[in-house]
Amino acid sequence: MPDNDALKIQIKEALKARYFSMIQAPATITEAEQQEKNRLSRSLAAFAIQKLANVAPAQAVFAVVDGYDDNGIDAIHFDHVQNRLFVVQSKIGDAPDQGENRKFCGGIKDLIEGRYERFNADFARVQPEVEDALDTAGLVVVGFQAHLGTSLGPHAISDLDALKVELNQFSTRFEWKDSGAAAVHLWLTAEHLVAPVNIDMTLRSWHGVDAPRRSFYGLVSAAELAVLYKDHGTGLFEKNIRHFLGSQPVNDAIIATLIDKPSELFYLNNGLTAICTSIVPKPGATQAQGIFALKALSIVNGAQTVGAIDKSATTSGAVSNEAYVLITLIEIGEADGALGQSITQARNTQNAVSGIDFAALDPNQERLRRELILSGITYLYRPTGQVDPDNANVITIQQAALALASLKGRTELAVIAKKEQGQLYDRNAPYYALLFSDSLSGIALARRVAVFKYLAEILRGSERAETAQSRRMMFYRHAVFFILHVVARRHRDIIDRSEIVLTTEDQASLSRNTLEIAETIYTRAEAIFDQTQGYLAIFRNLNSAQTLGRDVMAQLSQASGAASAAPAQTVAVPNEAASPAAEGQTE
Repeated sequence: MPDNDALKIQIKEALKARYFSMIQAPATITEAEQQEKNRLSRSLAAFAIQKLANVAPAQAVFAVVDGYDDNGIDAIHFDHVQNRLFVVQSKIGDAPDQGENRKFCGGIKDLIEGRYERFNADFARVQPEVEDALDTAGLVVVGFQAHLGTSLGPHAISDLDALKVELNQFSTRFEWKDSGAAAVHLWLTAEHLVAPVNIDMTLRSWHGVDAPRRSFYGLVSAAELAVLYKDHGTGLFEKNIRHFLGSQPVNDAIIATLIDKPSELFYLNNGLTAICTSIVPKPGATQAQGIFALKALSIVNGAQTVGAIDKSATTSGAVSNEAYVLITLIEIGEADGALGQSITQARNTQNAVSGIDFAALDPNQERLRRELILSGITYLYRPTGQVDPDNANVITIQQAALALASLKGRTELAVIAKKEQGQLYDRNAPYYALLFSDSLSGIALARRVAVFKYLAEILRGSERAETAQSRRMMFYRHAVFFILHVVARRHRDIIDRSEIVLTTEDQASLSRNTLEIAETIYTRAEAIFDQTQGYLAIFRNLNSAQTLGRDVMAQLSQASGAASAAPAQTVAVPNEAASPAAEGQTE
């Protein structure tokens, strides 16, 4: 490896060639040397994003937010595949000192807690992506220090470790990495390193086809896959869209099967798909068992299965010889890259299964569909491309779940709707039965969706009317579900009516009362939290939301009592009186 000065020269030249056509220095910097330094620093931030998230250079440049008032953060990108929010601080020189690193740590905390007003104008460009990331279950924020020094100093490392301990009290939410000139240089050289996986694989009970593409399928031993992963690591997944993602519900289930019921793995697993430039059965192969010479093997679907097998081997010490999975081997030839990409894309998108798919097994969903069609409403509880879900006479299960959760009047459901919506329509989660119960009628469902759509649009209008990036704007953006759950507790009579279509009187009452309740919630939230938390953090946290909910309900009850004690002529519309039963609902 070249010495450090040589590394820096190569890195800077590579950054110039790759990014200088897309990255310019701010107009406020006029001195040529400082302009180049600024552009190199921004380019290094883009390069870090490109490598961490495996994105194109232009997409990496889009992630750069470096500039005046950047709060210590130079680039931000949400990687949906890895479920990682990469937050980069870059320096085209020695490693950041403790002061620079502390600013970086503070910026990360502001980001996680939704204090977006502390960032510069460039941050607004990536803010929707950041909010999407922070709304995603299991997200890990990765703080990444990219520089051309050797490594961070001990004080900076200590500060990052302290931040990691603070943010990971209850679950893994944050990790940090440090890459100096040597690591950055390795990224560059790795782009030119191709290490094809050429192996022999044993298949049991195999079969093959010759046209239109030569391919074979059969059973491969999980123990053999564990050895392959140990020998080749992520090289097995060169053409895959992802590597092993670690602890996930599906992966944990595979590991449990391998440990507890290895002989049943074949029946419970979707199997693997691999592409090869060449597949040759070796002499002596029989239909019962054969050895195949595979050239440039890449597992394009099944990285999670192979990773789980490796994890099982690490956990239990070995993989049972009783465990097998189905594998399909497809020969694509030496130059047919387009076919390989098509296979990878198709095999990773055709059969995706999530909690929402299993909701279709609930007979209540079919019952609701039949009830709603009588009212001219199409209810989509299975994924389909046949009907436009934006049609006014269409209700999707996602819309239904959000409406039911928001208007149930329970704080924990409002939090889940904000934090992890998938749990609302996952039959294995504890909330599904509360929403899609045997007693829920099609009319009641449609009524709630109508109320939800109407009020959500009003609140979106309130958000648009506020000053950009202000706390009031962020409140209206993130408080929708919480506001509606309070509305449900105060005005259950309107929500529970049997008419699907909202009357003019319904709309007027709901609009007026919702805006009044929203103002009360905002006032109390500002008083309770005193701007110590961003609104995204408040409405995703059950303790914070419950504290606010109790305070707001007390304030509204007190106001109702005062109105009731006032002279009769001062009382407003009678229908605005709160429902005692609704007020009495528990958290």
